[in-house]
Amino acid sequence: MSVIEIIKNRRATPPRLFAKKDLPNGSVEELLRSANWAPNHKKTEPWRFKVYRGEAKAKLAADARTLLLEKQKEGYPVAPEKIEKFASTIEQVPVAIAVILQPDSAGRLPEWEEIAAVSMAVQNMWLTATEMDLAAFWATPTFIELFDRLLELENNQKSLGFFYVGQVMMDFPSPGRRDWKEKIEWKD
Repeated sequence: MSVIEIIKNRRATPPRLFAKKDLPNGSVEELLRSANWAPNHKKTEPWRFKVYRGEAKAKLAADARTLLLEKQKEGYPVAPEKIEKFASTIEQVPVAIAVILQPDSAGRLPEWEEIAAVSMAVQNMWLTATEMDLAAFWATPTFIELFDRLLELENNQKSLGFFYVGQVMMDFPSPGRRDWKEKIEWKD
């Protein structure tokens, strides 16, 4: 497949459409190697990842459910169905990769640039997953801000969600895009 074909074939496949099959370590490592080639200003490489599988993933799901229910009782605005959907998704997907921002310790760049670099790393993983015929989905729930301790983040780190990856159970059709020309203004 050409790069443009991979870009056009990339899908945010809902995790419920992932096959219930394990994913080989080599496949996950290939995704992470691709992430490491993302562009970034001043070579800060601000992306960090924590890969959850097996028992660690089951514990993460249980701990997330417990934490969110506790926070809900304290008044944090999260619906019970969102809690259950999030935790059960982590239980069901073969691999959950925590996407983490670790900004430059010298503070040479604005945070948005570092977030953009991490987003490019995720895009690299996503395009690689597409090329490997894998399903992928980047979950960015609003309550991710509560997970710093759960994910054992360092003080300067910030969670940017979870990248789920697995085997494709069934093709997920493209939602399409509006014409690219509608989004461009040429200045000659």
